Amino acid sequence: MVDGATLERLCGRKSTAGSNPAPSASPFQMRVNNRILPSGRIGLAVSGGSDSVALALLLTRGGKKKNAAKRFVVLHVDHGLRAESRAEYRFVRALAKRLGLPFKGVHAKVAKRRGESLEMAARRVRLAFFAKCMKDLKLDAVATGHHMDDVAETFLMKLRRASLCGIRETSEVGPIRFVRPLLGCRDAELKDYLRKYGESWCEDASNDDVSIERNRVRHEVIPFLEKVLDPNLVEHLYRISTR
Repeated sequence: MVDGATLERLCGRKSTAGSNPAPSASPFQMRVNNRILPSGRIGLAVSGGSDSVALALLLTRGGKKKNAAKRFVVLHVDHGLRAESRAEYRFVRALAKRLGLPFKGVHAKVAKRRGESLEMAARRVRLAFFAKCMKDLKLDAVATGHHMDDVAETFLMKLRRASLCGIRETSEVGPIRFVRPLLGCRDAELKDYLRKYGESWCEDASNDDVSIERNRVRHEVIPFLEKVLDPNLVEHLYRISTR
């Protein structure tokens, strides 16, 4: 069991599961692009972070969506790279149970191959898990919680490599079809949505490490550009990258 102190440390706020009604609608629902979702079975890639928790709640209407248990299954990979990963696995499994959704998780072993970074190795493990789920669970797609801030960060990171592409709403990697219905939502909006309904999420401490390029762009580059150039920078980069 995850003790209260651990959950409070892992999560953005203390868990209030069971004390508040499950969210069935939100001011941000209109910005969720349900049109890209296939009509068949969908895997929800839930790490336990705020964006993926919001994804699960929004797409299933807090577990109240008709036939949610038949249409959605929660997918989670414990990469085993941090001490908190086991508790995060249990957190996501408990969320799936509370929403009445099937859960498929794996405790993976991430080992770098020659020329791979740890991040690349973890991604390879995730993709292998998702590919297996696509086949074994007969999924039509895997939905992720990528949002507008992710699009802007990716755009800036690729810009220095002479590329103008960002994150697309749909893409395919081998046998996996990815759908990203939250690209029209800001990270802060999703967190506000969760707070409104007293929902908790897990915070990965490594996201504050600015030695990692994406974190440096998120915490230093974008705030600086918003201050000196354009306070609506993220929205504008989103529009550019999705043209």
